[in-house]
Amino acid sequence: MAWCLALVVLSVLLFLPTSPARHLTNRLATGGEPGEVKSTAQPRLLWRSPWLLLALGVGAVIAVHHILGPAAAAAGAAILIVVATSLGLLVQEVRTRQASQARVQVAQACRALASQIQVGRTPTEALRSAAADSPVLSEASQAQALGGDVTTVWRTESSRPGHSGLADLARAWQVSTETGAPLAPSLQQVSAALTADVALRTVIAAELAAPRASGKIMAVLPFCGLGMGYLLGGDPLDFLFSSPYGRACLVLGVGLAAAGVLWIDRLSRLAAEAL
Repeated sequence: MAWCLALVVLSVLLFLPTSPARHLTNRLATGGEPGEVKSTAQPRLLWRSPWLLLALGVGAVIAVHHILGPAAAAAGAAILIVVATSLGLLVQEVRTRQASQARVQVAQACRALASQIQVGRTPTEALRSAAADSPVLSEASQAQALGGDVTTVWRTESSRPGHSGLADLARAWQVSTETGAPLAPSLQQVSAALTADVALRTVIAAELAAPRASGKIMAVLPFCGLGMGYLLGGDPLDFLFSSPYGRACLVLGVGLAAAGVLWIDRLSRLAAEAL
């Protein structure tokens, strides 16, 4: 009962709204305008804090151990590991896909900007026209309309995943505006380099599909082992849930399988990010 009460208190604390003063402090720390702060308090989302989510899951497993017994706790721990691993892989896959789409959008935006310059438009007109079809340039276009520096905007945006090509675009733009060099050839070179980078990353992703698939296959192997145990006349599930050694083997085996899958996925991501 004490563990259940602790879990309820932890859940309430995680979802308590942050005070407007705290939002104002965070906004000022990140360089935002005080007028942009909303008067209503925003709740802190649990999925944005994976360590808190993991702690909550561990607490739930401990509570299950005290309420339903060690067998249910072992099953809960195994399920927690599987769910956490699956969610981690899913989140990473979504981030990778978004970064890939962003690279394609940056390359297309740079190509559109170069085309506008080639037809004889001024850089200001070219950026405004290209931003109408390329949302990745809209923020720089708005900054230019307000008299801001577009290169500063692009350098800031280049830190976002998949937007590193904007740093090359900012350098080409700055060199042209400061030295008077033709902008169209520079933008064409940047566009060609970004397009080649996207094509290379596509090839590498296709080559890394096999190792990632092998990692997913490895996650299914424990279930195959259970089936082989039954074919040999044994009762693996009874051993895994009825004895302390079996429960330890269950949690440790699932944990090692999850670690292997995550390690293979990490190696493939590091190989892709080494460009």
